[in-house]
Amino acid sequence: MTYQAKSGARWLFGALLLGASAMLSYKGFADTTQPPIPPGAQLASWYDNGHGGRYVLQVIQGRIPTAGWRVAGVVKSDTNCDPDAQGLSHCHNAIELSNGRQITVVDTHQMMRNRCLKPGDRLTLTVVDPSWAMGTLSGG
Repeated sequence: MTYQAKSGARWLFGALLLGASAMLSYKGFADTTQPPIPPGAQLASWYDNGHGGRYVLQVIQGRIPTAGWRVAGVVKSDTNCDPDAQGLSHCHNAIELSNGRQITVVDTHQMMRNRCLKPGDRLTLTVVDPSWAMGTLSGG
């Protein structure tokens, strides 16, 4: 083998290692960007969120009652739905509660499997803790 061929083979091997390392690093980084599924949510993966009209929702603005309470709400908006590198969307939904208050939640889901919450959707929200609620579609 000539020097040029050896040099080319080393370059190719190095590029492959670098690419594999970058992919592993990227995958590791991307996996950590998903919020942890809250205890008691009965959800194995964010890819299944929304299945059967049941959504695990992270409250990012506003206040909800204490854990265990149920409250009705109507979805007012659906924004920021571009999928991330894993194909998961982190949609922001404003929800008007039956007590007149409004909250904003993040609905992490895969739109190809389960639809987004949309304006006009009616939900029954069960409070998991001050930062999480289970939303069940109740008609629209």
